[in-house]
Formats: sequence, C-alpha cells, structure tokens
Amino acid sequence: MRLTPRSAATAVLSLGVIWLIWSSTGQLGPKLHVPALLKTPYLSNQYGSSDEIKDAFQHAWNGYSRYCFGQDTLHPVSNTCDNDFGGWGVTAIDALSTAIIMENENVVGQILNFIATLDWTIVKGGTSVQFFEVTIRHFGGMISAYDLLNGPFAHIAKDDALRQSLFDQMVNLGDVLVCAFKTPSGVPRNWVNPLACETDNGRTNTVAGAGSLILEFQRLSDITGNTNYGDLAKKAQSYLLNPEPKKREPYPGLLTSFINIGDGRMAAGKGGWGSLSDSFYEYLLKAYVYDSIEFAPYLERWKLAAESTIQYIASHPYGHPEWTLLPQWDNILLGNTMDSLTWFTGGNFILGGMVTRNQTLIDFGLSIADTGGALYMSTPTRLGGEFVWWTNNCKASWGATECTPDTSVQFSTKTFILRPELLESWYYAYRATKDKKYRQWAWETFQGLNRVCKTSSGFAGISDVTAPDGGVKIDKQESFLYAEILKYLYLILNDDETAPYHVQDSRTGSLNGWVLNTEAHPLRVTGPHV
Repeated sequence: MRLTPRSAATAVLSLGVIWLIWSSTGQLGPKLHVPALLKTPYLSNQYGSSDEIKDAFQHAWNGYSRYCFGQDTLHPVSNTCDNDFGGWGVTAIDALSTAIIMENENVVGQILNFIATLDWTIVKGGTSVQFFEVTIRHFGGMISAYDLLNGPFAHIAKDDALRQSLFDQMVNLGDVLVCAFKTPSGVPRNWVNPLACETDNGRTNTVAGAGSLILEFQRLSDITGNTNYGDLAKKAQSYLLNPEPKKREPYPGLLTSFINIGDGRMAAGKGGWGSLSDSFYEYLLKAYVYDSIEFAPYLERWKLAAESTIQYIASHPYGHPEWTLLPQWDNILLGNTMDSLTWFTGGNFILGGMVTRNQTLIDFGLSIADTGGALYMSTPTRLGGEFVWWTNNCKASWGATECTPDTSVQFSTKTFILRPELLESWYYAYRATKDKKYRQWAWETFQGLNRVCKTSSGFAGISDVTAPDGGVKIDKQESFLYAEILKYLYLILNDDETAPYHVQDSRTGSLNGWVLNTEAHPLRVTGPHV
C-alpha cells in the first residue's frame, strides 16, 4: 500500500462516487463513458537487458542527486523539490536496497553517508511524520540494507563505521516509531511527533496502516534481541486476526478497511484488496514466509481470505472468463471497480501457492497478472490507468458505447503515477512459470516509461495512458520508482538465477531465505525456510 492520508481521502472519495453511481442505478451512467481499450498490435518476442534498467536507475538518481539530494521528493518536470516526508530524504533511503542489488557502490556510499547525518527528531515543514509510510520506506529500507550489506553484498560497503552508523540509525528510527503505539488499544495512529513522542488525535487507522508492520518491527527485534518492537506490532495485529464485531467480516477472512484506535474494533465501511487494506493481506502471508513457526496462524488467516476471494469476490469481465479482477465489497455487495494498487494480488496469490505448493492459488494469481498484462499491452503507452471499470454481463447500459467483449472493461481513470504493483505480480509470475511473456511485458512497460514518462532529470507520471504521447506529464516522482518499479524490472530481466534475494518456488525444493516488504525491500528470513 502506498497512500498518504491526503491520497487515501481522495481514493475513498473517488471510489465512493463510483460506488454510488453503480449501486443506485445498476449501471454506469452515460456521462461516465470512457473510450474502449485501444487495439494495438501484439508484441514481438523481444526484450532487453537488465543493464538498461541500471542505466535508468542511474539517470533518475543523477537528477535527484543534482537537484534534491537530501530532500524527499524531486519534481522531474520543473526540477524543484519537496520535503513531504519530514525532510528525511525518503527518495535516497527508498533507493538504497535497489542500489545495493544493482551493486552501484557510488550511490550506496552516498546514501550511507547521508543516513549518518540524519536526526529523526527534526521534521522539516511540520512536527509530525506519517507512521506507515516511514515504516515501509525509511525503516524497511534501512533494515533491508543492513541485511544485504551484512550478507550477500558485504563487498559493496566495506567501511565498518558506515555500516555501524546504518545500524544505529535503524535502531534510533525504530525507537521513534514505537511512539505511534502509545494508544489505549495499542493500535497505532498514523501521525507521529518524533520530538514529543506523541501521536495525533485520529480515532481510526486503516487496516493496512495497523496491519502491515510485522516484517519491519519483528525483524528489528530479531536483529537487536529487543522483543519490544515485534511485540508492539503483534499486539496491533491481534485485533485483525480476531476481528470484532463479526459483522465487519462480511466474507470469511475479509474485513472492512478501518479499525478503531480506542478499542481495536473494526469500523463500518467498505473493504477490498486495494487501497487502505492491501498490505495487511500481503503481510499475513509474508509474515509466515519470514518465520513459518511463529507466524503459522497468520498463514491460516491468509488462506481464509484467499479462499473467500476465489469463491466470492473474483469477477470476470463480459467476454473474458479467463480474466480476473477483484472489486471492493460493501458488506456482501460487490462493485465493479478496481484501483491499480490491487494488481499486487496476482503476485501475492502466486507466492502463497509457491510456499504452500498449491497450484490453484498460483493459477488464480496468474489470471490476475495476465489480466493486467492484457490491459497494459492494449494501450499505446504500454501503461495502465489508476482505475478499471468493467461489466460482467452487458445487461446494463454501458454509456454511449455498445457493450462488447472489447469494451466490457475499461480504464476509467487514465492517469499513471508510476504505480509498481503489476510489475510486482509479473515478477512472481515469471519466477513461478519462467514464461518469457512476463519479461516481454515488463520490457514493453519499461519502453513505455522511457517514451512518455522520462524527463531530463527522472520519470514523471502521465495524464492519459491511452494517448500515444501520454498526455500531460504529472510533475512528481515518487520514491517507489527506485524502490519498486526499477527493482522489479531489474529482477524480472536479470538472468542471475542464483541471486539469493529472488523468491523461490517450494514446489521445486528451493526455499526462501528472503522476503520482500511492501516497498520491495528484501529482508532476511529468520525462521525455517519455506
């Protein structure tokens, strides 16, 4: 999940409008018509080298380093900067694990030297930081770097003082972040004042915000021997493993998207695998991969959610029974819209199938990954929009367009803001099948990024994936460009099958020694490998 409170509110509002139109009329009104997916020639069986992804990383790093180094965010059209994550250099820290895996010693050295200078009690532009985002980006990024640099990539950073500084800063940030758990229930709030060790007065948190902490905090406990970090995350998670009241669990294992901070009870509202909830379900499975003994109950909870999703939630657009999309739910009522964050589910189901040796789960995940591939490859940019709408049966009016298999699923919002989730699913799909179409799709998407998103200093979002030129560039470069998009592209196209950080397929007897957090930072597995 990658939502700030502001963008979360926007997502809730957008989905709410869509939901009201759909649920009140049974159809999408004529004013909501969007063009049918463009028909474009299918791809040639060609893809490039992971070295070209390294070049793209260096290009983006050069722009950030030149204009904004040490600040949070580069605006790659105007070449201006923002400190929208407290001024702690989120782009630099989020880029670190990718730079290590790419063995870019110069960039790794720059970032490690920068981390040594940070004071986590000083927040630029305000007094508080976003607990969830700092956890998955800064905290997860440093823990991952610690694991990588004290493991398979020790040769990348030979300066013992810098490695010690990384460890110290990782622990210092952990000690700041635990302030978020100072609530009546132990469910964290999402805004933390590091200097005062206080939280805001928020009454709810998202399921993702409260339930996507296990990997980072438990890993710090296992590294330091201080059990407090992991215990706090497990206390917050406990409410989601045994949710109350039961009516907030409309399908077995599937919850609403908000939790009350006062008592840990689920709040009313919609639910889904996308924004606000996504990484909660992701971490149920990945916690088991991290420690298959301690977190075995998490796997059972994930299986329950997965089985309900296959049985009750999965939706197939008219004319495409082989395609799978996952709508939101409002109690037991399902919508017909999906946000781009939900594309991660393909990879999550594939990983679940690999570690439990369950082909049904793998096949379900592949159907989601392949649906995204068909939609992305149908646009001239080879990129996908922020929201998808579809109809299952064409019985309702479909705007001004005749409802056919070619028009039954459409990008309703055509902006692309460097979302990595479909690439994530293609990575797992390639690892499970070795089918080169996933490399081909990844390469085409990378070519699209170069054609319509690249600027002189980095990569920008675009306003229209269905326009050959991408429409207007959106002047923001998210840090997950480095952490996720370029990392997943590199991992898909990298021919080194022996790389230790790769996800492994238990069906072949290969077991996982690493697990990726929701920001794609690899963490070393501590329990028996699965």
